[in-house]
Amino acid sequence: MGRKPRIEYKGAIYHVIQRGNNKEYIFRKAENKKFFLTKLKEIKNTMGFDIYGFVLMDNHYHFIIKCHEYGISTIMHRINCNYGKYYNALYNRTGHVFQDRYNGILVRNEGYLFSLLRYIHQNPVKANMCKNISDYRWSSDYFYRNNKCRSIVHIDAILNAFSSDRNTAIKQYIKYMDAPGMEESTKFEDTDAIGEKEENEETVETEKQEKDAAILSLDDILNLVTENDKTIIDKIKGGSRIRELTQYKKMYVMKALSFKYTMKEIGENIGITKAAVLKLTKNQQSNSKTNAKSN
Repeated sequence: MGRKPRIEYKGAIYHVIQRGNNKEYIFRKAENKKFFLTKLKEIKNTMGFDIYGFVLMDNHYHFIIKCHEYGISTIMHRINCNYGKYYNALYNRTGHVFQDRYNGILVRNEGYLFSLLRYIHQNPVKANMCKNISDYRWSSDYFYRNNKCRSIVHIDAILNAFSSDRNTAIKQYIKYMDAPGMEESTKFEDTDAIGEKEENEETVETEKQEKDAAILSLDDILNLVTENDKTIIDKIKGGSRIRELTQYKKMYVMKALSFKYTMKEIGENIGITKAAVLKLTKNQQSNSKTNAKSN
C-alpha cells in the first residue's frame, strides 16, 4: 500500500518525529546536539519557518514547526542532509543517519498545541533521563521558562495565549508543564493528523483562520483557571452547582470567549447550556463594573 501524500500549505503546523536509522543513536555527545541546534537556527533564519517546540533525544528528535514560504518536505530535507553530512564526516561513517522518512503529523486543530508541547517536553521524563521536565537541557522548555525571546524557539505564540503579561504567562506555563500526569502518545504519534476532522482541507483552513487565537483547548483553559485541581475539575464536569465553583466557571467562560470559542462549545465542554454560559458572562461583567466603581 502506497504512502499517503503529505498535506502542505502555507501556515501549516506539524509535529515532526525523526528517528535514527535502525533505531541507532543520532546524537552521541552533547557537541552533536549543539551542532544540530546551531544548524537548525541557521536554516530557520534562511527559510523562514517557526519552531514552537523541540526535544532532542539520543536516537530521535521531535519538533513543532510552522511552515511559511517553504513546505515541510523541503525544510526537512535541508535539515537532515546538513546534519547527516556532519555526522558521517565526524564519525568516519557512511550510509543513512536517519530513518528513510520522517513522520510529519499535521496539526489540524491548534487547540492541541499546548498538550502537544507538554507531550514533547515529557519525553526525557518518560525515558527516565531526568525527573522533571525542567531538568533536561536539550528541549525548548528552557527557552519558555527563561523568556528567551530572540532564540531558535518562537515562544510568543504560546506564552501570549496564557497571558498578555509575560511574567504571569511564564508562571502559568510552568504550572501547566509541571502538572501531574503524562500525555499519551496515541493522540500525538499514532495518528495521521492531530485534531483530525472529516471536513475537507478548505474547511479546515477556514476554521483555522477563524480561530486563529484558539491555541488553548477548552480543557487546557479549565486546567489553567483551576490550577489543575482535579477535584474542582471533576465537580465542574460532573454538573455540581455548589457556590464555590461559580468563580472558576466564570473565569473559564471569559477565558474561553477570549480565544473565540462559541458559547455552545464552552457550555458543552462542562455540561451546561448556552443560556447558562450567557448568564455567567453577565454576572462576570456586572462584578467587573461594581469593582470599577468601588475603585
